[in-house]
Amino acid sequence: MKDSKEQILKTSLLLFLQKGFKEVTMKEIVKNSGFSKGAFYHYFSSKEEVFKEVIEVYFSKMLHLDYETLPSDSLKSFYEANLDIQHKRDSILRSWYQETFEGDFPNNLYYILFDALRLLPEIREQQHRRIHEELKAWEKVIKKAMANEEIKTTLSSENLAKQFVYSSDGIAMHMVISSSSDELFKEVKNIWDSLYQSLKP
Repeated sequence: MKDSKEQILKTSLLLFLQKGFKEVTMKEIVKNSGFSKGAFYHYFSSKEEVFKEVIEVYFSKMLHLDYETLPSDSLKSFYEANLDIQHKRDSILRSWYQETFEGDFPNNLYYILFDALRLLPEIREQQHRRIHEELKAWEKVIKKAMANEEIKTTLSSENLAKQFVYSSDGIAMHMVISSSSDELFKEVKNIWDSLYQSLKP
């Protein structure tokens, strides 16, 4: 990707975070990206086109996690590394926003995701695949933790994987309304630590 196109996408991502897809105009995107109208339209012809590529380039990367790269020697190592990566990604996004706009970072990632799911059918399919991959990765690590007697439970690995994943999803949905992402990561870690401790032999 050329730097100029990347600048347009980065600026657009931040505007969508700030105002949501519906409220952002092409005029704002052009103005904030720093390009002339002619140069801008060399890359994109509509707001929908910009939004689709923003989702594919940035948002998908933020949501995608290669679970094979996470430590699998213990369940605790696995979930702590997972949280650490997500927290670092969030920090990068916040720093981009603060370099461009004044004021607090808007916790609008879920709003953008809902817009993407509504407007882009292929994103819904990608999300289904990601959820399946995420649960399978957790199940794999949980089975290993059971076999190594790191944890002990009467729950199936599938059920326990869902408890870890769905608890973080629920907290995230709650926190997007009431708190900062720092509080979100702290709360998820507290819940996962508590759940992990309850599984110790």
